[in-house]
Amino acid sequence: MPFRYLLGLLLLLAGCAGTRPATRLQVAAGYCDPPLPFRYDAAFAPKSDLEAALTPALLARYPRRNLLTANAAGILPLLQALLALEAAARQHPGPAAEVAVLHQRQRIAAQLALVSTTVASVAAELDCEGERADQVAGYLAGQDDRRTQRLNVLSIGMGAASGIGTTVIENKPAQYAFGIGGGLLAAGLGLLTLHVSHTAEFTHPRNLLADVWAEKPTSDLFPPSVWYMLTEPAFSNSGQTALAHNTRQRWQHYGQLAHPASRQGKELAALLFGAGGRYSAAQLTVRANMLNELQAAVRLLNQELQGLQLALNKE
Repeated sequence: MPFRYLLGLLLLLAGCAGTRPATRLQVAAGYCDPPLPFRYDAAFAPKSDLEAALTPALLARYPRRNLLTANAAGILPLLQALLALEAAARQHPGPAAEVAVLHQRQRIAAQLALVSTTVASVAAELDCEGERADQVAGYLAGQDDRRTQRLNVLSIGMGAASGIGTTVIENKPAQYAFGIGGGLLAAGLGLLTLHVSHTAEFTHPRNLLADVWAEKPTSDLFPPSVWYMLTEPAFSNSGQTALAHNTRQRWQHYGQLAHPASRQGKELAALLFGAGGRYSAAQLTVRANMLNELQAAVRLLNQELQGLQLALNKE
């Protein structure tokens, strides 16, 4: 085989390897968002001055942790009124007093049901966003795998062509040039497999991760009841740091954002906690894991609601 044909084959293979098809995938955002903006009654907002709201009668009747949950649900005034109605019913028993107590209990149960569905709604949104990121990450990873496979095949072909060339070419300088050139091209293809990364435009204008990362005192995205339980340290098992803070620390401890002050860390943080942008498969996997961790923290709030409900059912 003439030298120029073999050289042309090597160059053709190298040209094919250097071709990198762009991924122009754009992922629609917003289908995980609530269909309508929810408006919460300010009368049921958690009280900032909790100690003033915890009367001796409430503390004598309910465990303090249950009262914290009651404050998150905005039912401390309802519980105080319930105690007064029950005391009145004991002093002046009768159908009217019993109906008043029953009506008050129904108001409390309705508000607790609303908070329970609120927790479930936030968890569902986080789950949906996590699945959205996972789905696109899987698609991009598949694209990366296919390109890596093509590069490996081309590298093998390059090595084979180089080996054949050095045996059929009789001119020593040409043999050396062909062998060295083929080896370098094969090595270059091997290196390319280490830098394969398709990307996709992935936006998230409504970003629940952002407020947790910033550890904001108030949130425009989370419902007041949920944000109170996430940011009140008493709701964590240690009672020292809030669930939102602990979640943020895990994001850093387990490597998703181990070095937030570095240049790469700042770039990743801007991508994850901003409105979105071009993501690789690895970055989307990081986002999906963070969403799943936050979802788990939100779902655990149901334990607090269950504890309060059990305390109310004992009466």
